[in-house]
Amino acid sequence: MQNHIIIKQIKESGYLPQIPKDFGEVLNMLLEPCEFNMDECIEKLSKIPELETTLIQVLNHTSRLNRVIVTLKDAVLYLGAKNTRMIAVAYITKLLLPNKSGRAKIFNNKTYWKHCVGTSIASYMLADKTGLCDKDKIFTYGLIHDIGVTVLDICLPDHLDRIYTMKTEQGIHQIVAEKIVLSGITHTEIGMWLCDEWGIPDEIKEIIGCHHYPFVNTNTSNEVRVMYLADFISANHYQRLLGSKKSFNYSDRVMELLNVSKDLIDEIAGKLPGEVERINNAIDFEFL
Repeated sequence: MQNHIIIKQIKESGYLPQIPKDFGEVLNMLLEPCEFNMDECIEKLSKIPELETTLIQVLNHTSRLNRVIVTLKDAVLYLGAKNTRMIAVAYITKLLLPNKSGRAKIFNNKTYWKHCVGTSIASYMLADKTGLCDKDKIFTYGLIHDIGVTVLDICLPDHLDRIYTMKTEQGIHQIVAEKIVLSGITHTEIGMWLCDEWGIPDEIKEIIGCHHYPFVNTNTSNEVRVMYLADFISANHYQRLLGSKKSFNYSDRVMELLNVSKDLIDEIAGKLPGEVERINNAIDFEFL
């Protein structure tokens, strides 16, 4: 993958945000909060100054503590592993979504961001109703499940505009359009490559790489299948945001494997527009 022409162009663009490997190691620790070493985690977090500042700012901005938090260790102790992990994932999100970094002219990253929020919400609801996976984890993963798309927006905007022109004007499926424009690869491969570059944990990499292909192997996790179904639910909402009447059908096999009914999907789809606007308005990127 390192030698693929598109990956070379991304690296040579000079626009890809740089994150130290310590970031991925911290996420791995926070995924197993009962086993991680606090002092080691703090040491690694301290090597990422922007994230350290973010954690302290978020806590001081949102908490009702009677004192100001000034140290990283205090921030992590008060926030806990789960909240620290969620803010860390949101930190990645801020680097790629939806800010002034996006350079595409046709592709609208703020509208696409609502699809990512929608996928997060739908996956949270599915996890909450079925108990198949951790609903808080799956929500944060939904925010970055299409990280490969936003990398294109930042690094190769002309390529992304060509893909979305083919999709919206010619009716070509996004994955097919990506393979045509990107010399045989898609945003999922780009996302997986970025996970390796940034040391992102394997369970996140699997969701980013396989959420369009939940039947790649028999060991595919429930998280991937939940994300696949949530992505479809949100994609229909996204099509409406684009003014398109096109809709996507859900995989009966995934619904059967997850024991999810059509009624539940319809219920989530009905709630999604209002929830997307609520979460979109609530997320304050100034403090992430």
